[in-house]
Amino acid sequence: MSDAPHIVLVGAGHAHLHVAAHADRLIQAGAAVTLISPGDFWYSGMATGMLGGDYTDSDDRLDPAALIERAGGSFLPGQVTAIDRKRRLLHLAEGPPVAYDRVSLNLGSRVDASIIRGLSNSAAYWPAKPVSNLWCLREALESALASAAMPPRLAVVGGGPTGVELAANLLGLGERYGRPLEISLISASPRLLPDASRSASAWVTRRLHRRGLRLELGANALAYADRQLTLDDASVIPCDRVLIATGLIAPGLTGELGLEHDPYQGLAVTPALHAYDDERLFAVGDCAWLPDSPYPKLGVFGVRQAPILLHNLIASLHDEPLREYQPQRRYLSILNLGDSRGLALWGPLWWPGRLALKAKRRLDHRFMDGYRRAAS
Repeated sequence: MSDAPHIVLVGAGHAHLHVAAHADRLIQAGAAVTLISPGDFWYSGMATGMLGGDYTDSDDRLDPAALIERAGGSFLPGQVTAIDRKRRLLHLAEGPPVAYDRVSLNLGSRVDASIIRGLSNSAAYWPAKPVSNLWCLREALESALASAAMPPRLAVVGGGPTGVELAANLLGLGERYGRPLEISLISASPRLLPDASRSASAWVTRRLHRRGLRLELGANALAYADRQLTLDDASVIPCDRVLIATGLIAPGLTGELGLEHDPYQGLAVTPALHAYDDERLFAVGDCAWLPDSPYPKLGVFGVRQAPILLHNLIASLHDEPLREYQPQRRYLSILNLGDSRGLALWGPLWWPGRLALKAKRRLDHRFMDGYRRAAS
């Protein structure tokens, strides 16, 4: 095994799940394969449903160790803190460095709390990522809802799909207990879901307003202090917890490699998914950036990158041609609205209702069940 080229997958994201499940193909190509991740894979597609009470934490997560070991690879629990590209070493938070011949990063993204002054160091700040945070928030809210305690007042910052889903499922959690939660949603855009059709935006706005959501549209949250969120018009929103669902940014590691990167978008990669100045280093998903074809930080793009990444890792070992990835222009997005209804979006088209949520659940279960079978 020591003579075999070592392929290391850093991070258990959507794309690396696929590669891990097919580690036997890399091994057949003559490589040794290791996946490094600090813990379980939490599926973002079911995260807001988990927050709203549709799923348990075990429904929403997978064991990446079982997945890659079943396919013949190795798993190393840990956090990569630095990459020495010259010596081809991965430095971990604990333990000795790991040597590699090819390395792929699938590190996800993080929330930028610095956009709101005074929030990042406050106990009120509840990051929506990692996804496991949403399970912790649900447990805290359920504890308050099931007792005589006054539930915390919540604010969600961001009026895109994630912000809408978070707010809707927080409403749904309160509705399950018959105790409405006090929730505000603040959006810099004058309408919710600004990238969707105006009719879809109007529909979801009316529905959430009827369920008791306080909406502050065309507003920016500037600062948090004394359990109050101050907006740019000097108005204040009382709140005990603040969830940020605005633009995600790349993890800091991508900016420390001495390679072309964008602090928000991530590591610049070619259409073949490797760095421009280092063909041994690949990156996919939210932490990667295609300068000529940028794509949103959504799991569906990592899923589409996965087969190309697998092929290119194998091909790179034998100096064979690499395939190129082209982000899809349109993609299906189905929002879970926390009231047994969904909202499906496909470009300018949209359809709401129970069938939309049923379709989402079927797709999500198919994704998770496929990897559970592969790991068993």
